[in-house]
Amino acid sequence: MTDKKTIQGIPTKFDARELNRRQQQHKAAYQQTSQCCEIIRGAIPQQFLQAVSDKIAEGYTLSKYPITMESLNYSAQLVKPPAMQEVDIATINNEVREAYRAELEASHEDYKQRLFAQLVQAEESKQAAKAQAAKDKVYADLKRQADQTYSPLVFPEA
Repeated sequence: MTDKKTIQGIPTKFDARELNRRQQQHKAAYQQTSQCCEIIRGAIPQQFLQAVSDKIAEGYTLSKYPITMESLNYSAQLVKPPAMQEVDIATINNEVREAYRAELEASHEDYKQRLFAQLVQAEESKQAAKAQAAKDKVYADLKRQADQTYSPLVFPEA
């Protein structure tokens, strides 16, 4: 026999504060890591410096990350301008929102599936009890018929 299925609680509901907390957490991670940067590379110093100069003119700034000045491998991470960061953050906020929505939908679907399983189990239990009661009734009737068919055994006393 399987364990009786029961569900407790309710699925998680949308909470604007939770969504905002998650978005702020991802925004902070974006701003405090190299996600807010773009890597600029150049094979020769002049090419590299020109690329950096062009990006600085577009509003990029130097980051806290080290600049690589190895021969034939010049690179630096520059912080994106605020307008570009806002676009990235808007994208991150949408991704976080969709992930939160998917999480809530999955929670609701899980509760529905567990409730369905609980209801199926309860219905199967009712049907089994009805079937057993009908079977017991038939067997009792058959036993009564068998008892009526044969008279009691008469065995003489010694």
